[in-house]
Amino acid sequence: MPTPSIDTWTRRLLDGGRLDPAELGPLARTAALPALLQGAAAIRDAGHGPVVSVSRKVFVPLTNLCRDVCAYCTFAHPPKPGEPVYLSRDEVLAIARAGARAGCDEVLFTLGDKPELRYRAARTALDALGHATTLDYLEEVAGLVLAETGLLPHVNAGVMDEADIARLRRVSASQGIMLETVSERLSTRGGPHFGSPDKLPS
Repeated sequence: MPTPSIDTWTRRLLDGGRLDPAELGPLARTAALPALLQGAAAIRDAGHGPVVSVSRKVFVPLTNLCRDVCAYCTFAHPPKPGEPVYLSRDEVLAIARAGARAGCDEVLFTLGDKPELRYRAARTALDALGHATTLDYLEEVAGLVLAETGLLPHVNAGVMDEADIARLRRVSASQGIMLETVSERLSTRGGPHFGSPDKLPS
């Protein structure tokens, strides 16, 4: 299949069309970066306009544990002796209240993906908190933040099923997931996502 010019694919996307998967590889390897960026900007502006909105956020790192072991990650780490696995309810509320005093509008909950499936320390800590999963605890503390501070929770909770998304929707204004790649190759031995089940594109 011949590679379309950047102008051609830009027009096609602006008209609501799609690119064939076979076209994406050559397009990603194009040396015409300025034209590529100009096309991407035109598509972005057509979809969203030139307005950029800002919502001041305070970050709440609910846990730094994650069942994935992405080679490039600087956020997650294994359990450390003497270090709590999860922030307590009081710690979460203290951070949120400090954010409210500083003029924040949102609380961004950051956490690893299902650490209880990898670490006994996570399962033990969750049991002490009265929960079976990290998502259960997240649902509780997001609800506390919403009820007690008025700040809007945003949750980056990793891969979830429809039921999880629905229950977290009741206590969050928005939800996010990081999709670093659609490449299966990066999950093979030696790749940065090897041993990280939540990074499998499927």
